[in-house]
Amino acid sequence: MKKAQIILMGIAVLLLMVVAGCGQADSTNKENTIEKKQGEKVTTIRFGHTTVPSMLAVAKEEGFFEEEFKKDGIAIEYDKFLSGPPLIEAFAGERLDFGQVGDQPAIQAKANNIKIKAVGVYSSGSKSIGLVVPEGSKINSIKDLKGKKVGVTVGSVGHRLLNAYLEENGLSPKDIQQINLQPPDIKTAIEQKNIDATVTYEPWISTMEEQGIGHQVLDATGLLNSYSLYVVSESFAKNHPEIVERVLKVLDKAEKWSQEHPDKAIEDISKLYGTDKKIVEKSMSRINYDIRLKEEAIDSIGETSKALRENKVIRKDVDVNDLVDASYLEKIGIQ
Repeated sequence: MKKAQIILMGIAVLLLMVVAGCGQADSTNKENTIEKKQGEKVTTIRFGHTTVPSMLAVAKEEGFFEEEFKKDGIAIEYDKFLSGPPLIEAFAGERLDFGQVGDQPAIQAKANNIKIKAVGVYSSGSKSIGLVVPEGSKINSIKDLKGKKVGVTVGSVGHRLLNAYLEENGLSPKDIQQINLQPPDIKTAIEQKNIDATVTYEPWISTMEEQGIGHQVLDATGLLNSYSLYVVSESFAKNHPEIVERVLKVLDKAEKWSQEHPDKAIEDISKLYGTDKKIVEKSMSRINYDIRLKEEAIDSIGETSKALRENKVIRKDVDVNDLVDASYLEKIGIQ
């Protein structure tokens, strides 16, 4: 019996040694993988975008990105998303390096431990978002929404503005029938009058107005100035900071170029996003473009974070300083 126990103990010790050895090997392999990743040559930059007009289109169509990166053998891949939330899902799945997204999806990403950094502003404004109703509707105010079906893209700036509208007018989400829809489905629902109203953003507002199926009743003036952001994967930024700086340089160049060539910029944006030129022109008249992460932008992002926490959209506080990183803009003299 004692002999059997000794044999069993010996086997147990050997198993422990094997497990320990495997653990050490796994740790070494992980370290080697990280080292390889840090020293790995970048051949492709994966850039996700929504349908909101941005200078990304100008940088692409005018060849600014190609001019900057072709000599290094780096290509740019462009992936289109209907809205911010699915774009953030792509970051969670490590399928993107850069993206353009509203501040609310970026904050929600941070709250859900998705590792991204906001490194610039791609658009802002209070007139590019608002309440839209079908043509012929008698809805003229937020109080008229009580008991009505309101379409909104949950997790977007439209969602943030809807909550702000309700709060300002002494209402809550329980006072309306909130319906979660992606922007193209919102347009269809307004056209078919399956919803009574929507709180959404450009270019969808201008699209519905241009097509004569809906019109904007209110914008966000006095409630919030929406800031949409250029974001980058934390790991990509850590491993390739010089590329982040070069990407921002190109986007800043496109922004300045578009001011001198507004008609061509509209054409470029129309081409990338597949949006009619008239709609692009109308949308851009409601949007501000300034890539810098100025103090007012950071303050606005902080206010959005606070509102999301108070409305229990996010389950933990998000430190804006942990999300926003203006150092890349500062290094290239833009900030």
